[in-house]
Amino acid sequence: MLELTREQQRALDAADQPTAVIDPRTGQEYLLVRREIYEKVRSILTPMSRAWDNSADDDLIRQDV
Repeated sequence: MLELTREQQRALDAADQPTAVIDPRTGQEYLLVRREIYEKVRSILTPMSRAWDNSADDDLIRQDV
């Protein structure tokens, strides 16, 4: 786990949540959210992320031609 610098703490305190940060190596943007918010969202989305587990149902997938 990383600890925030004082500058990062000030940015979190001053900004609306979630706070956006950028990885300077890749330009990739990330959002910092509090753990309790992440856990709530995760608990809501996890049941929706079940894998397709029955190959007999593959014909039920709509395929636009």
